[in-house]
Amino acid sequence: MKFTIKRKMLVGFGIIIVLMIATNLYVLRQMQKVTTTTTQTYAYDFRGLDLAKQMQAILFEEEPYAQKAAVLQDAEYYKVFEGQSKVFNDVADSLASTNLSDADRLLVNRIRERHAWFADAVRRATHGIGRTNDGAFDENARSDTLDALHADLRQYISESEEAIRRSMAEASHRMTKSANVAYILTAITFLIALTAAVVITRTLTKPISVLIQGTDQIAEGKFTPIEVKTQDEMSLLARAINEMTAKLESIERMRTEMMHHISHELRTPLQAMTSALNLMMDQRYGSLNTEQARLAEFVREGINKITTFSHQFLDISKIESGAMKYSFAPTDLLAVLAPVIEEAKLIALRKNIALTINSVPIPKVKGDAEKLPHVFSNLLSNAIKYTPESGRIRIDIAPSKFGVRVSVTDSGVGIAPEDLPNVFTKFYQAKNRDKASTRGTGVGLALVKALVEAHGGRVFAESTVGSGTTFTVELPAVKEQLLPDFAASIQQSVN
Repeated sequence: MKFTIKRKMLVGFGIIIVLMIATNLYVLRQMQKVTTTTTQTYAYDFRGLDLAKQMQAILFEEEPYAQKAAVLQDAEYYKVFEGQSKVFNDVADSLASTNLSDADRLLVNRIRERHAWFADAVRRATHGIGRTNDGAFDENARSDTLDALHADLRQYISESEEAIRRSMAEASHRMTKSANVAYILTAITFLIALTAAVVITRTLTKPISVLIQGTDQIAEGKFTPIEVKTQDEMSLLARAINEMTAKLESIERMRTEMMHHISHELRTPLQAMTSALNLMMDQRYGSLNTEQARLAEFVREGINKITTFSHQFLDISKIESGAMKYSFAPTDLLAVLAPVIEEAKLIALRKNIALTINSVPIPKVKGDAEKLPHVFSNLLSNAIKYTPESGRIRIDIAPSKFGVRVSVTDSGVGIAPEDLPNVFTKFYQAKNRDKASTRGTGVGLALVKALVEAHGGRVFAESTVGSGTTFTVELPAVKEQLLPDFAASIQQSVN
């Protein structure tokens, strides 16, 4: 069974909900126990304590009337005593009807029995029943019974107050314990929820990151299969992308092979056309008038453009397929640049473009002396192409933290900010390409990037529309002595 994203979320949130319900149920149960304990305390303990105190007060009120009725044998005092005694009995009956413990019930029954004996003794003394000559025995018995009643009531009140304290302490303990457990359960729930959120988020974001990286590689022309190990919808999406990638790779391979074949097939007729055109322009088979010479030059430029494109496309196809061979060695970059700059100078003179060089001593670079000229030739050709007549191009050569930096700055039309990230993309054409004197093929800068990165370097562009563009190449240096400044040696010829 696949553990889909839906199931992951349902399980994760289900665990959180169950924990929250369990926490709330536990707290509610403990609160119910606290409420029950408190209710019982108020319903029985406090009521019993109140009744006992009433009985104690009544007993204090009975005492003088009982003594006067017994000693004086006064019916009026006895009548008052009898009324108080009845109230005492009613309160005692109410106390006996409460939810008493066995020990409290025995104590209350003993209080009732002693009070009944005391009341009967007062009645007999008041009416002279069983009275002795001195009456001392009955009076002592009544006094002892009264003292015993007071002692029993004090005992009951003391025990009731102690029971109330215990009940309140138990309620407080339960509330504290419930609060602590609730805090712990809440913290555990939070940690589990956080863990579940992290796990669920990670199971979603990690495959998404892999998919994003994979699609970025596809956009760069790298058709590497995407590996997603989850057993959910992400794996299905990765499988669909991989199937699409395989088809795109097949189409790209077919396209590359076709273009490679076309480029090869073009070489022979282009060479023949170039040879024939050279013979014609050398006027070996008759002289050319001005218009014919102009048209022949136009044909030459077209042939050169096709030839350049064919060579560039073959080179970048080799790089992308891994068939390009390099011969890396410590290379004098200045020696590589000198003929490239001399050639660019001749082309720049046609548009009256001033080309200047700023150079300081630099170390050698680890490079292929046959491949590096293509990098700077393309950059200078691009700068001349997009720089208007009487414009300026500056070449800066200096060491950098990365190794060696070569910057080509022109005063051309510039590149729009939205086009700048794509200038090194194969076949990409900037929106302002129509402002250039000649149209590009969209391969030159892609070849520059591929060759520079193959050397372990980097290339980037900075531009302002209407002010010009700077292309910077940085190449890693080898640890050798700095090469002398060569700007002075070619500055005169360039200017």
